[in-house]
Amino acid sequence: MRRILLAFGTSVITLLWAVPAGAAPLTISPPTDLSIATPFAPGCGGATEGSVPGSNYNYSNAEVEPWIAASPTNPADVAAFWQQDRWSDGGAHGLVAAVAHDGGVSFTFSTPHFSRCAGGTSANGGDFGRSSDPWVSWAPNGDLWAISLSVDRTTPRNAVLAARMQHGTSTWSEPFTLKFDSSKTGIPLGNNFNDKESITADPTDATGNLVYAVWDRFVSPTQNAPATAFEMARSFHQPVWFARTTNGAAATPTWEKAREIFDPGNKSGTISNQIAVLPDGTLLDGFFQFVKDGGTSFQVIRSTDKGVTWSKRSFQMAPVSPIGERDPEPIRCRPFISGDPLCTLVRSDGVIFDLAVDFSTGPHRGRVYAVWQDHNDNAFGDDLIMLSFSDDGGRTWSTPQQVNQTPGGTFTDQAFEPAVSVNDQGVVAVSYYDFRNDVSGDSRLTTDHWIVHSHDGGATWTEDHLAGPFDMHQAPYARGYFVGDYQGLDSQGSVFRPLFTVPSPGPSDQFPNPNPTDVFTNTGS
Repeated sequence: MRRILLAFGTSVITLLWAVPAGAAPLTISPPTDLSIATPFAPGCGGATEGSVPGSNYNYSNAEVEPWIAASPTNPADVAAFWQQDRWSDGGAHGLVAAVAHDGGVSFTFSTPHFSRCAGGTSANGGDFGRSSDPWVSWAPNGDLWAISLSVDRTTPRNAVLAARMQHGTSTWSEPFTLKFDSSKTGIPLGNNFNDKESITADPTDATGNLVYAVWDRFVSPTQNAPATAFEMARSFHQPVWFARTTNGAAATPTWEKAREIFDPGNKSGTISNQIAVLPDGTLLDGFFQFVKDGGTSFQVIRSTDKGVTWSKRSFQMAPVSPIGERDPEPIRCRPFISGDPLCTLVRSDGVIFDLAVDFSTGPHRGRVYAVWQDHNDNAFGDDLIMLSFSDDGGRTWSTPQQVNQTPGGTFTDQAFEPAVSVNDQGVVAVSYYDFRNDVSGDSRLTTDHWIVHSHDGGATWTEDHLAGPFDMHQAPYARGYFVGDYQGLDSQGSVFRPLFTVPSPGPSDQFPNPNPTDVFTNTGS
């Protein structure tokens, strides 16, 4: 889900480095389809799923927004998590997990009770019409943690929910409610709305007790505002919220009360919060920040006491000016929406970023990398995948460098949705989509998925092809062609493990595709 109020400029990024060639290519395995037939029946979310024929649409069998995590202590343990059956106006019927204990050869599938479709009830706390924003993280003791943004589409109820799959089991706990909200406005997805949560089990805590969750919360003008005040409001803020458990490995874990840890001020906010843990145990929360004077940037705050206190000021990674992505040759892809409006956007507007930390014993141990998309000179959208790193715990950051190797001179060189990971050898890798193989006049939006890797701390880069070509027009249209606000990339020892959405083959003039997207994984070694 996404609740953000800002307008992006179109200034050109000038702090670019060249992208020199680097090490030998990775050995890329063939992509494996992880998707299953939807386990959810039409209408399973009940009245609060908010189905309104002609106004919205549920893309059954659409798997999008995948995240992947490998255990920091056992590379054989890997978990994937994604939205199942995406709605055109936000969220999905439920979230599906795929868990393997053999390195990714065979997976078992499960659905935490984060929505009614997935088994949520008033008794277990998961009785919401939709769920979104999947994220998973392994604790060092072998416990797997998952988190969801769960919402109603017809009421203002929304919550951040977490669940645990205890080591040695294959079932999820009932949801832990980290933050529940509603509002007097009666407006769905409106005031007191929690968004873009993530969860991080502390890799430096061998007990598995320390697990952190972070998100943003939109308030306008106050928590208790009625509908008239909300609709007329000229003020809002979107601060960072945080919760943690210090007994996550217990038979019955408990979570501390959620609390606000950073607020950039009135008419300002954050989104895409993500916690990274450094080898010395320091926590960094990175986020996209927008402020009332129009400035946009990526920032971090720090905690040296496991989240008890946080730095009062944030540290800037880089100013940014993304504009999102557009289809150079729009088509009509939504005959089920009244008027069959033109499909013009690709849902990737540049406010999402990713973090990864070097835990190797190499020369860059402790270095934290950040990646995001940005805009240079493409007339249709963002064309830069940028990377910066910090060697002093997030206080200062290197000059951002372009790492995508999308060639210029093509019909459109847009690039988007980067993910980053560092393997146990200190090799850093970045995955992304681009349109380099798209051509004019073929009624398709040809897309590929790529990975670049650096063996020298980011000085040089080599690119490999992960998947494609495929037609982005086959993806669900949810405020743009939607494969997710993010994709997954992690490492199992020295092996990189991507997880990404691929639109399924289909005719260029018949929509919707009955199987719009699948999620795929492969390896790079």
